[in-house]
Amino acid sequence: MTREPDPAPPRRIVVTGATGLLGTAVVERLLTEGCEVTALVRDPAKAARQLPSGLRLSVVRADVTDPASYRATLPGAAAVIHTAAYFREYYQPDADLALLHATNVDAVTVLLHEAADAGVPTVVHTSSINTLAPGTAEHPADESAPPPRDWESNAYRASKVRAEQAVAAFGAKRPELRVPIVLPGWMWGPADAGPTSAGRLFLAVARGEMRAVPRAGNHVVDARDVAYALVRAVDHGRHLRRYIVAGRWQALSATCAGIAASVGVPAPRQIPAGAALAFATVLQARARLRGVPPVATREGVRVLLDGNRTRITSARAQRELGVTFRPLQETFADMAAWYRRAGMLGAEHTAPEERTRS
Repeated sequence: MTREPDPAPPRRIVVTGATGLLGTAVVERLLTEGCEVTALVRDPAKAARQLPSGLRLSVVRADVTDPASYRATLPGAAAVIHTAAYFREYYQPDADLALLHATNVDAVTVLLHEAADAGVPTVVHTSSINTLAPGTAEHPADESAPPPRDWESNAYRASKVRAEQAVAAFGAKRPELRVPIVLPGWMWGPADAGPTSAGRLFLAVARGEMRAVPRAGNHVVDARDVAYALVRAVDHGRHLRRYIVAGRWQALSATCAGIAASVGVPAPRQIPAGAALAFATVLQARARLRGVPPVATREGVRVLLDGNRTRITSARAQRELGVTFRPLQETFADMAAWYRRAGMLGAEHTAPEERTRS
């Protein structure tokens, strides 16, 4: 009788920034696909609340700016998916620009060297559509687009441009490490505990705190669809090839109407784009007096207004990585359910059809 060979052990993937909105989605996707996951986190207590439990998940306290904290996790890994970034902190008052550069630029180069030295074959790098010059509806921007002319005016965008430059420079010298690059749009989704700007806007609309939004829009994407692209890029992404995963362009009024519908509250009204910066100034001042993060900042509104003029295509990621985009109403419904479970929304914030079913 011929003995069946033992099944191959599941491959192990290291995920940086594993408790962020995107990192959490990546961890859940990898576990669903049967991988072992080493989650690098700065706060193990948050990881215990945020990440699924299971024998295939290992949580390691680490900081991407400190290679000694994660170096031991790299040998034997099949890949690293790098999602850690200084992002939501930048769009708050008193952002630490030195830490932003250390996290988003310097740490990327060091991580690539550490991974290559440890024999890791692939690092999937997460960038941003903010690194792309704007396209138009007739000619949407694709992966060949250069940075916008004023890319250095926004420190977060500048850090992502410089990170891509660092990846390209590294990849030209050490091609044994394959580094695909994924460029997400404005990400939304459940498990946004931070919360990011998307999560803060969701909660503000759901709680009736956001009464008006500017006449603007942006590319909106579910973080779980971006996570799918990152995981697919481990096997199918080409070296130094960019993959835009921007989702759909949508007016901010439509986004807020979708949020409102998911929790059964009135949608905010629209105000002229020119009034949005003044409105954000008021929100920042109120938040400062209350000692809480503002729902919107002037810098965040500027990015949103830039997005209003931008059109981008995700055709390459759809074609080469098999990416699809779920309906955003599904995203908002899942966010509402997650925030209720987390105690951040009351039972009264429930869509009418959900109240009828219950």
